[in-house]
Amino acid sequence: MQTDARHTRMPRERGALTRDDLDRCRAVTSISPGRWANANVRLVEESGAQWVVKDFRLRPFIVRNTIGRLLIMREVKGLQRLAGLEGVPGHAFRVDAHAIAYRFVPGTPLGIVPTTCLNTAFFSGLEALLSAIHARGVVHLDVRNANNILMTTDGRPALIDFQSHIGTARFPAA
Repeated sequence: MQTDARHTRMPRERGALTRDDLDRCRAVTSISPGRWANANVRLVEESGAQWVVKDFRLRPFIVRNTIGRLLIMREVKGLQRLAGLEGVPGHAFRVDAHAIAYRFVPGTPLGIVPTTCLNTAFFSGLEALLSAIHARGVVHLDVRNANNILMTTDGRPALIDFQSHIGTARFPAA
């Protein structure tokens, strides 16, 4: 019997969230309530792990089932391509057609990091992180948004929000 690859799910990390988990677990905090065509983003805790959940379920039907599904699919693909790369959210998976979850990266958005904390090592690390991301065939496309660049608790750069990324696998080598 042959299965259709479009309808199979990647196995999830043990203890990963399901829709039922989301409905019963408490939100630690709301990161962004989202607007008409944006996901509701919240931080949840489940089994001692903190997860960021982007969820389009409460958006209007047409948004949830068009742009919502597309953005969820794109972001999980990008994050899975970057799996294991330090400075990028790990363990990304689709909760269902309308939501994605990935491990929370603790840090401070670059836009509110005191300038006294920024140094050459941080920006060299950011450049190295971007090079590693590009080497895996992903371009972020929203690095100009200082909220997408974090300074982690140990002073290193991290990059979040890969919703608008593009993959370069099909681009010409040049």
